[in-house]
Amino acid sequence: MSVREVLLKIWVVCVYVFLFAPILTVIIMSFYTSKYSTFPLGDLTLKWYKLAAADHNILSAIKNSFFISLGATVGATCIGTLTAMGFVRQKFRGKEMLNAFFLSPMIIPEIITGIALLSFATILKLQGGIFLIVIGHILICLPFVLTVVSARLHGFDRSLEEAAMDLGASDTVTFRRITLPLIMPGILGGALLAFTVSFDNFLITYMLAGPGLTTIPIQVYSMVRFEITPKIHAFSTFIVLISMSLIIINERVIRAHRN
Repeated sequence: MSVREVLLKIWVVCVYVFLFAPILTVIIMSFYTSKYSTFPLGDLTLKWYKLAAADHNILSAIKNSFFISLGATVGATCIGTLTAMGFVRQKFRGKEMLNAFFLSPMIIPEIITGIALLSFATILKLQGGIFLIVIGHILICLPFVLTVVSARLHGFDRSLEEAAMDLGASDTVTFRRITLPLIMPGILGGALLAFTVSFDNFLITYMLAGPGLTTIPIQVYSMVRFEITPKIHAFSTFIVLISMSLIIINERVIRAHRN
């Protein structure tokens, strides 16, 4: 192994340590009795997790985040899948421009998207709440579903559909029994990615949430503003575990399809 390769590996390790050391520190702090983030940490305990589980504000935030993410995932997956099929399989004027429009939420800063949605809601005299947040989350999750499903459709063998139609299957039956099962891994991957993006979103949720409505990111932000306690560390660890679990499930779905 050359010196250059050794230095490159050391650099990669340093980058990973820089990125993940703060997250690992939060997880470690959540298991110790010390109330402050100082050393020595003290004895191991699950007290902070019990306090977090007994906090009604935290439980309400988890419930709101789950329902908002679920609604945004369903909406973004349905719209994104149908849009991907239209872009990949149809030829029409202005397709590239329209495709760029649908992917623009990935490029435009969230603060701009949040201001636009807030202004639009004000014009329509809509009050902030779960419905408005779900619409905003569908907007930012749609590009991820569109990208994943489009990639799956580009590798799709259209001869299978043609064979089904030659055997007498209608367009609806062909889609339900041939097309949908074959692109399902892409749909599931896009849905899991959309759920992760919606579950962790703070900025748009914060701008569109009405009074008294909190989600997990907003609850963490509210708790940090007053005092950083290990209960926040326990709560943050829960968020990290949920996000990592979704990523692992997504990778397993993709790997199972490849095998």
